Amino acid sequence: MYIWENRGLGENRFGEPPAPTTLRMRPQPYLKLDWFEFDKSSLTPRLADMVNKLADTVIQSWNSPQPIEMIRLIGHTDSTGTEKYNVGLGDRRANTVATVLQDKLKGLSGRTKVVVEKSPGETEPTADNRTTEGQGLNRRVEVFIKTAVVVPPKPKPPINLWDVKPPSEPIIRTKREPYWTPIPPEPKGKSFKEWLDGKLKDYRVPKVLRDKIWDAIFEKNWGLLSNLLGAAGISGPVKESIIETARGASEGKAR
Repeated sequence: MYIWENRGLGENRFGEPPAPTTLRMRPQPYLKLDWFEFDKSSLTPRLADMVNKLADTVIQSWNSPQPIEMIRLIGHTDSTGTEKYNVGLGDRRANTVATVLQDKLKGLSGRTKVVVEKSPGETEPTADNRTTEGQGLNRRVEVFIKTAVVVPPKPKPPINLWDVKPPSEPIIRTKREPYWTPIPPEPKGKSFKEWLDGKLKDYRVPKVLRDKIWDAIFEKNWGLLSNLLGAAGISGPVKESIIETARGASEGKAR
């Protein structure tokens, strides 16, 4: 964001005639740390609180899609004093803020860079230096930030159940089952969908119920899948095998 700046603000030195007012576009800072005490670079309690809140915002930004990766600081002064002295005073103010910020951001391991740029001194006022309030607003450090854009990882493609292989090992019935005979392994080369469709047809499961079973698998609703298999008359190791293999297929772990 940019704002128009009036370059005719402030008093002229040595009785010079007023300079013509000119306008230029300058970027608007993220934050203005104004009202430094006259001829001082130390932080008042108010300014210290503002810097602490800025540090908290930077730390929290690293948990968002746009972390703050750079902070630029530029110190300014009012029109009191010589131009050379005011440049040094503006630099000292920006360096004070930078020192506090760097101490607060140690936990980020250097992910956010703090840069102090050369002070323009008194030459870029934003308020009227002829008033006490204007001078206080001009005694400031401007904070500019640069954010990075974190690209989220691409979602994994959906599992194609036609390509997922069913388990090859036979499943032995438990003691609670009426038979002790093992369930023979399915012919090699079949996908999970082909294998399951064959099982459901062996149990004469109607198509409406088969469709609901597939919907439950695609939605990963294992409780509903268990209930639907029970309603289809499928229980015991066969039911457990279907649920376990469906879970593996949804996670891409089935063979």
